[in-house]
Amino acid sequence: MLRTIVALIAGFAIMAFSVLIATIAIALAMGIQRGTLPTSFLIVMVVVSALASGLGGYATASLAQNRPMVHAGILATMIFVQHVYTIIFPVEGQETWHVWSLAITGPVLAIAGGKVRELTARKGAAT
Repeated sequence: MLRTIVALIAGFAIMAFSVLIATIAIALAMGIQRGTLPTSFLIVMVVVSALASGLGGYATASLAQNRPMVHAGILATMIFVQHVYTIIFPVEGQETWHVWSLAITGPVLAIAGGKVRELTARKGAAT
């Protein structure tokens, strides 16, 4: 049970930290100022967030002692709930399409990351 909790917290933290670092780097590179965010930045952030979710799913599945896809699925649910909360209680000025994109791509890529880990673990065990 402790291993499950650690795997989920670590996977979520890796995802969140990746998004944080990428957001800072991309905002600096694009010259983003406080205020309205350009659509191009939001699109890039959907892609980055999806990739970070995949990384989080991979990490969660790697750290889980057994049933890596179940753990990746739980992480995907955590990501989905986080974004549904933002859909229900929107942040002022946040684009609706952006939140929905995050709510869909994040969980899908978290599960994909878990599947990649599962497949690479099987391939490694078979050789």
